[in-house]
Amino acid sequence: MKKLAVSLIGLVVVLTGISLAPQFLIDQDHLRQRVMVAFQRQTGLELKMGETSFQLLPWPSFQATNVVLTRPGCTPFVAARSVHADMSLLAVLNREISFQEFMVKGAGIMLHRASEKQCSTWLPMLSQDQGPAAPTHDGTVSPRWKVSFGGLHLTDAELSWQDDLSDGHVPAGGHLHIASLELAGMRSASPWVDLQGTHEHTPFTLRGRVGPLGQLLSGKAVQKDPWAFSLGMTLGTGEHQDHATLDGVMRDAHHLRGVNVTLSGRWSSLQGMRHLLPHAVPADLGQIEGTVRLHSDDDMDTAAAHNGADMALTDALLHLPGRLVPDQIHAHLGSVVLPAGAWNVAAPLRLSDIQIDADSAQAPFVLQGQAVWGRYAWLFHGEAESLQQARAAIFAREPSSVGLKLNVQGQDRTLSSLFSHDDAAKTGARQDSVSFDLQGKVGRQGGTLAFSGQAALFQLPDIRAISGLLVHDGHVKGQLVLGPVKDMDVSSLSVQDVEFESQEVGGTLSADLPVRPESALVGRLHLTHMEGDRFARAPVATPAEQEAPAASAPTVASDRKPDGAQPAGKAPESLPEQWFGSLATRPFDVDMTADQLHVAGIAYQGLHLHLLGVEGRLSLSVLGGSVQDVPLSGEAVLDGSGETVRMGLKAAPLILPAGWVQMALNQPVTFEGPVQLDGALGTEGANQTALWQALDGQMGLSLVDGRVHRDVLAPLAGPAASLLKMGAGTMGLRCFAGTVKFDHGQASFGNMALEVKHLSVIGQGTMKLDDMSYMLQLMPHVTLVGADFSTPLVLSGQNGNFHVGTLGRDQAGLDTASFGSDACAYAVQQARGGQKGLPLPARDEGHSGGAGGILRALGLGGN
Repeated sequence: MKKLAVSLIGLVVVLTGISLAPQFLIDQDHLRQRVMVAFQRQTGLELKMGETSFQLLPWPSFQATNVVLTRPGCTPFVAARSVHADMSLLAVLNREISFQEFMVKGAGIMLHRASEKQCSTWLPMLSQDQGPAAPTHDGTVSPRWKVSFGGLHLTDAELSWQDDLSDGHVPAGGHLHIASLELAGMRSASPWVDLQGTHEHTPFTLRGRVGPLGQLLSGKAVQKDPWAFSLGMTLGTGEHQDHATLDGVMRDAHHLRGVNVTLSGRWSSLQGMRHLLPHAVPADLGQIEGTVRLHSDDDMDTAAAHNGADMALTDALLHLPGRLVPDQIHAHLGSVVLPAGAWNVAAPLRLSDIQIDADSAQAPFVLQGQAVWGRYAWLFHGEAESLQQARAAIFAREPSSVGLKLNVQGQDRTLSSLFSHDDAAKTGARQDSVSFDLQGKVGRQGGTLAFSGQAALFQLPDIRAISGLLVHDGHVKGQLVLGPVKDMDVSSLSVQDVEFESQEVGGTLSADLPVRPESALVGRLHLTHMEGDRFARAPVATPAEQEAPAASAPTVASDRKPDGAQPAGKAPESLPEQWFGSLATRPFDVDMTADQLHVAGIAYQGLHLHLLGVEGRLSLSVLGGSVQDVPLSGEAVLDGSGETVRMGLKAAPLILPAGWVQMALNQPVTFEGPVQLDGALGTEGANQTALWQALDGQMGLSLVDGRVHRDVLAPLAGPAASLLKMGAGTMGLRCFAGTVKFDHGQASFGNMALEVKHLSVIGQGTMKLDDMSYMLQLMPHVTLVGADFSTPLVLSGQNGNFHVGTLGRDQAGLDTASFGSDACAYAVQQARGGQKGLPLPARDEGHSGGAGGILRALGLGGN
């Protein structure tokens, strides 16, 4: 017994000595330095460690603090507070470092695909097999050591990634907090994965089994059986926890080929995924559930795979989603929200209750649901010939096409909005019996789709001037022709043989639509009729009244800030671009004819307009047409191709609604009726102020048989001003005519005449274009029951303020004799310069005496 005790004590002493010997006999600093040198020699990576310790009993192990891993000359991509590993002693004798357990605490890991490849930390060394050992500085060759792991334990780690080579304008990236990662049985045929972490304070888990890791990480590992995996993921907590399962096999695990996988689950929202993968998930997706079965198309491998290069595993993972092909889909999406501007959608687009189905690759691919765009709502049902044909038409290298069918049914929101308690639904949207059908074949080589539609009542979408316009009893049919796909975009798009008809407008259209910055807009539009006065406009909700205001679409389409400042980094827009947007820089050629065009009370016949844009020069030419029997001719030109903008207007003559002319001059609408323009104007300048002051030329304006607001007449009537303020808002206008000559920043008005009932005014004057101050010499003339009243006046003002005074003794009087007995006839003749024009109504001479005659003369007994 005594000998046994002595032997045991001796054994304990020996073992303790062996375990403590490395602490005293081995130079830890020298050993640490040799490990770091050997690590860099064999991997090309720099390894730095703080304090280290090695022990042999009870089994070999080492521990290190402040471990940093980096590429030479780059920032670290792995940093850990502490690393502890247990190793196999027998494996060391065979030049193999076999870690039984490898534990890392407090690690920060950065995966970075940088534009400078030498600093990329996308971990290609995980998938590239070790080559022959490199010689040392003394010419000797150090054989590589084999490294294997039995288990990996990672706690309290931060994982982040950044891809500078992504398709977006800014690098794509994200980060996760890993509370714990357990990889058990890493040398077995079915390792176990248990990951727990958080993303933006939302907990998630990933658990399951995968195939042998050696077959995944090494291209030399023999793989006889399919590499199987089964993983389950959860996101969030509680009864609303999202979950998904991923089951599948791979024929070649290392190259990610021969993949067959089934994804199923339920997700309340993919908002988190959109943060992680912004380019793969560009929209907000909510309430997703279903099953998708996919396989990999190995013919879509990248060039690196075709030329024999061994693609890094992480790079192969990056390309795998683009190679996965669906075989079966049964999915339901509760909602999809595309923000304004996404996928060329001007207003926010909401899709809901979407069902996606395809029983097999050869079965029809069906997509149906509901769409809401601003104030509009539709039910849609789309169907592709087959899931396989749809994929081939999009991705196949050989020309292929797929048959498509789409039906859209409008939902009448008028009645529902009346009884809705939701203020957002009370938008005044009106549509009735709206339907639209699209059918044809398309592919990467192009295609043709025939379309038709009808509506008892349809409200035009929110596109600038036409927003809210209503169309009654509308019908449309035609063809949509798509050109070949180039650089992931349709190279050309055109509409052909379009016929449309409604109570308001009818005609035909063929046009090549611009789909690329350099492509032109070419079109031919023929209107059989257009009843502009019959167009009604539904009320459009303001941004404060809508959750996602479609009325703000024009603002969304502009890149300018509300204060007019340009976004940072963007070149300032030229004047033509500010006024006409992309139309100012895009070539276009549009020819428009109209048999009958009624707008603002004017009836045009045989109108022919030609819009042309070439290299920054825009022109609108009136090639034909008439109002009554007055032939029209003229041209407006805007040339922004040079450093300064040049503008010109020629009218010989042109007849336009008075409201259009006043709005073009940024003036309130106070006159109504047809305005005839005769003359020519030109200007040149670098900004609007310079253009305005550089105006040169002469223009005659004549308005006959129109109406005028009474508040305009009051300051012109002299002693009768108070009487003219009574009665209706407007009065019948026999004429308003005159000529204006622009020269050196000053406008001179001459041969001016205005006549309303028995009030007539003639005059002349000037205006300074820099401050818009003016002075007019006027001679009002009022005839009441045989009595004449006239007093010379001087009307001066600026910016809406005016003063009425009498003519000074030193001022030259107005030459009234040249106007003759009918001032209107003289002024209209001078304004038209000999051109034919609309007939001047006869003067209203007949008025009985007494109070009734006086009132009618002033327009109070009839307008």
